[in-house]
Amino acid sequence: MQTKRWLFEPLPSDEKISNLSKEVNVSSIPATLLLQRGVSDFESAKSFFRPSLSHLHSPFLMKGMDTAINRLKEAIQNQEKILVYGDYDVDGITSVAIVYGFLKKLYADVTDEKNVQFYIPNRNTEGYGITKEGLAFAKKENINLIICLDCGVKANEQIQQAKDWGIDFVVCDHHLPDEELPVSFAMLNPKQKGCNYPFKDLSACAIGYKFLQGFCIRTGTSERNLHYYLDLVALSIAADLVPMVGENRILSYFGLEKINIDPLPGVKALLNLINSYGRKIGVRDIVFSVAPRLNAAGRITDAYNSLNLLLASSDKEANELARTLNQKNDLRRDMERKMMIEIDEILKKSVPTRKTNVLFSKNWHKGLVGIAAAKCVEKTYRPTVILTHSESEKGDLAVGSARSISDFDIYKAVESCSDLLTQFGGHKFASGMSMPIENVEKFQERFENAVTDTLEKEQLVPPVRVDMEIDLSQVTQKMFAIIKQMSPFGPQNMRPVFVARSVQLFSPKIVKETHLKVQVRQGTSLFSAISFGKAHFFKQINTTSRYDIAFLISENHFRDKSYLQLEIRDILKVD
Repeated sequence: MQTKRWLFEPLPSDEKISNLSKEVNVSSIPATLLLQRGVSDFESAKSFFRPSLSHLHSPFLMKGMDTAINRLKEAIQNQEKILVYGDYDVDGITSVAIVYGFLKKLYADVTDEKNVQFYIPNRNTEGYGITKEGLAFAKKENINLIICLDCGVKANEQIQQAKDWGIDFVVCDHHLPDEELPVSFAMLNPKQKGCNYPFKDLSACAIGYKFLQGFCIRTGTSERNLHYYLDLVALSIAADLVPMVGENRILSYFGLEKINIDPLPGVKALLNLINSYGRKIGVRDIVFSVAPRLNAAGRITDAYNSLNLLLASSDKEANELARTLNQKNDLRRDMERKMMIEIDEILKKSVPTRKTNVLFSKNWHKGLVGIAAAKCVEKTYRPTVILTHSESEKGDLAVGSARSISDFDIYKAVESCSDLLTQFGGHKFASGMSMPIENVEKFQERFENAVTDTLEKEQLVPPVRVDMEIDLSQVTQKMFAIIKQMSPFGPQNMRPVFVARSVQLFSPKIVKETHLKVQVRQGTSLFSAISFGKAHFFKQINTTSRYDIAFLISENHFRDKSYLQLEIRDILKVD
């Protein structure tokens, strides 16, 4: 019955738990959860529960910051033309929106606002990064400075071309750089060598925010002008799945606060579409409802619909753009459904002993390969690459996306095949690449071997990371109220997962064909529970047996009432 590996987090010592419990006046369970997240005393607990924008690091600790700010100041003073250039995913779109929106308002006060423009490449016709079409646009428009966001760290050739034309580049990127950096005027990337910035895992939009924060400090501009865009930073952090710790958690905390109190018109319009405006929005809503819609435009056509939505200045304009975007999202879902049917058929015929999926079809839409790769990982729990056909000046290419499983560095596996690739990039859990179409079979085997050589057998079983074992009698409203204050949740600060031993399960029923609802009893404690996607457990539940369950605690709202319920992640029959 058990389908996952239960990986228990190390428990702090009783002494540490006791000391922190007394110091911050909480019970042993929240104290344990805090210690597991690096919160060890009153001051760190205060910072954790009461984040402040003043806790952000100085932007001037980032290598290249002064150079980048001085170049921007010079461009504004000389009324030079600036192009804000970004990627077509949520992180890139929000990055362009925050920098362009801020500069446009600034230019309106000091010079011609037409001196600042934006550009996002078309995923399907241009591909990722700094493209020849983007550079041609900049040359045609007599651009003097390009502020590049969420791409550019590997664009050595393209940035050299721009330099030869007299165009300067300020690169704001968070992807892993190569040994040789492009000859940009300034590079803002905490991951670059020699950068002493304390927090390395900012989203690209957050790096853009830090750039503008530094500009505000240097020029005496009120940072309130920048705080107006905090909801965009929260969108980027949630959608890009960067670690929800440190500065990302602070920026998300205040970005979500703004979304829930005074969202930008475009964000408000999106929330109205998903019937979420007026109720409390969290990271989960962004990941599963808001981000897919923002990504839809760039996947199907181009990302300008999404960008214009985020830049909308009125509710009327935003609502019109949001409706168009929703139509594109409906089209995206239909195309994705058909694509997954084809992928399922291929998977049925694949060799069961293989540890990877590398699938290719000329008919698949380039904008959907990343989603398909992620869904493939969900189905098979194998590192996956989905490839499709693309034409280029260098001939027919296979282009695609890779998605990883927990604790496996897929970027290194792709990098080991770099001699077969024309281009690649990414990070530990996701990568993009292109290759000559005749290299696909070689890549399939090389990638399989690279993964096989480094992947342990147990890593092919999906994990559930468990914080601690508790009795259901300890699940109270007071305890849950403290857990809620540990949000926003995300990678490295996930919702706490608990294990309860020897429980009884009864009154099981299937909900919406795929979910399981069940009652859980341990001693005198009784809870309703739901297990998403676990309808297959239904026939295995026996009311006379005992089970161990791994679960989260959530709050269910029904008819103006709320009650605690369990979200079961996995079930293990023990007798």
